[in-house]
Parts: sequence; C-alpha cells; structure tokens
Amino acid sequence: MVHRRRLASACAVALALVAPVAGTQPAVAAPKPGSAPQQAAGQRAATPPKPIIDEVRPRSSSLNGWEPMGSEPTQPYPQPSDANVPKRGCATTVAAPTAPPAASPPSIQIIYAWHDEFGNRYEQFVEWAAKIVDRIDWSIDNSTDYDQHLNLSCRTGFDTSTYAGYARAMVVPEKIEAAVIGGSTPIEVVRDDIIASGYDDPNRWYFVFQDFPGSSAAYTHCRTSGGAWCVGVTEAWDSGVAGHELGHLLGAGHAWSKEDGGGYYADIMTGWDENWMYDQDFNTYYDPSETTASFHVDPYNSTTRANIATHPTLTAPTCCDVGFSNDLLTAQERTIEADAPWASPTGFGITGAGWMQVTPPGPESAVSARYYDGRRSVTVNVQSHAEGTVFVTRRPTVTAGHRYKLFGRLYATSGTVRLRMSWYNASNALISHSDSAPIAVDTSWAERSFSAVAPAGATKVQVGVVSPAGQSFAYVLDSLQLNHCDNTANTSDGCRTSV
Repeated sequence: MVHRRRLASACAVALALVAPVAGTQPAVAAPKPGSAPQQAAGQRAATPPKPIIDEVRPRSSSLNGWEPMGSEPTQPYPQPSDANVPKRGCATTVAAPTAPPAASPPSIQIIYAWHDEFGNRYEQFVEWAAKIVDRIDWSIDNSTDYDQHLNLSCRTGFDTSTYAGYARAMVVPEKIEAAVIGGSTPIEVVRDDIIASGYDDPNRWYFVFQDFPGSSAAYTHCRTSGGAWCVGVTEAWDSGVAGHELGHLLGAGHAWSKEDGGGYYADIMTGWDENWMYDQDFNTYYDPSETTASFHVDPYNSTTRANIATHPTLTAPTCCDVGFSNDLLTAQERTIEADAPWASPTGFGITGAGWMQVTPPGPESAVSARYYDGRRSVTVNVQSHAEGTVFVTRRPTVTAGHRYKLFGRLYATSGTVRLRMSWYNASNALISHSDSAPIAVDTSWAERSFSAVAPAGATKVQVGVVSPAGQSFAYVLDSLQLNHCDNTANTSDGCRTSV
C-alpha cells in the first residue's frame, strides 16, 4: 500500500519554493502556495512560473517497482461505484490533439505520460484514468445544487459509445523522453516534453496522469486562457489528488481560513485524502450561484481573486439539481467584503440593544483585525439593557414544510448568543422565530449551525444572531450560510454537514 503524506509536510516543501519577495508581485502571491499569475493567451513566460507542488510520494515496490496507486475520497459521503459514475463525454472532438482548430471551444486535454523505466502501460491504465476524470466531473457537479461539468477534448478514430472507445478518445499517450530513470521526475521535465510535442494551444488546459514517480502539481494557475505552461500533473491516481491539482490549474488556491491563514481541511483543495467536494462554504474559490462574485484564494496580502465557476473549460452553471451544499445568501451577505473597516455593513441591520460596524482594522488599514473568510467581518457591540439582533436585511424565498440550516462563525472572548431564523408570509408579516440553543462564543472560530422547518404559510426567512439581555461584550460575525436541506438521499436531514 502506498501512503500519501499529509498536506502540512507537503506545504513545507512548497513554501520553500515559492516565498514571495517583499515589494513585488510574487510568482505565488501569498504565504501559502496557490496563486501564480495568469499567463496571456498563447504566450510563454520568459521565466516560467514556479509550480504549485502538493506532495511527493515514496515509490511503490509493487508492479515492477512502481504503480500509480490512489484511494478515492469518501467524504462528505461515499462516491458512486465505478459502474454508476456518469460518463462525462466529449465536449469537442478533433483529429489532432496537438493542433485543434481555432474554433474548437476551450477544453481540457487529458494525457497519459510514460517513459522507458516502466514502459508504456497505456492499454492497461487508460480506462482507469478516464474513470478518475469522470469522478472529478461528478465531484464538481455534486458539490453544489448547480449543474456544472468539465469540457473535455477528445480525438477522432474511436467509438465513444463504448467506454473503451470513449477512454481512448479522451486520454492520449505521450512518452516523456527526458524522464528520470531510477528517481523522481520533476514537473518541469513533464511540462517541457508536453510543450515540445505541441501541446500548447491557448484553448487547451493539459492534465497529465503520469505512470512514473514524480510530484502531483499544477505548473501555474490558468484562469482565463490555456496553452504554454498550463499543465497539471498527478502521480497519485485518484479523484482527490487529481481533482485537487485540476482545481489549481483552473485557478483555485488551497482552501484556507481565519485572519492567520490557518488550515481548513474539509475541502478537496486542502483535505484531498478524505474530501471530494469543492468549496462547500461558497467563500474561497467556487460559487456557481453567483458568477459575478470572486474570492481571495490566498491569505492576506495576496490580491488574487477567483471564482472557478466561471472558468472557460466548465459549462455554465445551471440551477437547480441536488448536491452536497447550497447557499441562499449572496457573496456579500456571506463574506462582508463590500465596505471598508469602521463602515456600516451593506445588507445588514440591527435592532434592540447594541450597534454594529465592519470590524475595525488591525495593522493594515483596509483589512479587518479579525475575519474568517475574505478580509472583513462584522463586529457587534452588545449592550445589556435589552436583547439585540443583527440580521441580513434581505429575506430569501423558502418553502413551507422544508428544512433549512443556518451556519455562521463567531469570535469573542466571552458572551452567549443564538442563531435565528425568522419566518415571514407573503404579506411580509412575521409568523415566528426559530432559535438555536445558546452558543457560548469563544476564540476558536468554530462553525456554528442549527436547522429548522419553515412553518405553514412561510414564504421568506430572515437570518441573524441574537444576543440575550443582561450582557455587555463584543463579538465578530462572519461566514454566514443558509442551506436548503434538499439532499435527503445522502445526509441524515438533507442538510450539508457541519465541519
């Protein structure tokens, strides 16, 4: 059995490779790896960007000394069996994968890479590689309640009505002439061979399943155009690692959290060993519900923003099917990024005792001193003489009898609050409140949540946080999310699980 190293040790290697230079725009623009600059269409950088390297595995002793083993992630719930994974199919078919017509749509080209030490095992592994790609497509589609898929480039000459033909049309073989015999082959060698063989079209993003030791990595983020340098590689063959590297190639950073850039593991972009879902909180790099939104993909002081839901190699997201997560709030209601520190937060209101503001700055004037996602949050100053409620002013539409789940993250050194959902009818009259159990707020930024069923007559809901009377303290609020609990086939109550 081949065991992969955890992210912490892998990132330590990557950090040494990508440390930014003060006062410049770094090749990877943050303390964590993940945000190399976008290359212009069809151009090659004079000095290529540094790769985003996530892991180095020990070589296996099986199958003549090497096997591209992997184990599929099973969280937040198991993926379907191989026989039940939907076949994605080809978005475009070309005669020559190295020379697609100019009118060919942006798409992903899948490559099987081999060299002399272990030989060409394309026929043995091609359908496995195709199945992993289909699993990545399933993962993207099933992460949210939006229908969205990969655009794959295939080649002519195969009967794609059969899986054998489809796999061979999708995955093209390529020998890596300069690969390291008896050692680990750097991604630069794979990339150079890919480019030399003609895989540098600006409408193609290249993803390589390599059948020899090396690193799983993406050479750079390619958010808008493909071509030169837009190469991702996996030497661990499963949809967790491969889906992670493809996410980097499309523009996602490592999922991160808190003002200190602390690790966040319940996501394929950090916890790839266990998790197949993409950005379940809709706040780091993927939000198909609001394609005009974009998010900071790395901790401060990176200025890189992305929303890979708009990537040209993905189909346009279409609402609504059923996936692991969804959110009835907007990006502003979730991340509180529209206003500067000290300002009144757009889209929020407050009643009763207390007052609120966008959390004041710390050392940086434009950045709140405390936040969980983005760069800002709301600070609520609680007064003791009465109950106080901070709330999102907009009231999303709900269906009576359906379950909904409210999430939020809070920070304080003391104090007790409750999460609240307030139900309204079509005439905007209040029907009732649903409150969570009391929450003793602390400094852990733990995700808090509760669920409730919309009562009879309810057509809208207002979400917020209530501070009971008799307290004087301040708390920070961030990362609100309102989930429609429609995934009853896969979770106990239909709601996305807490992390």
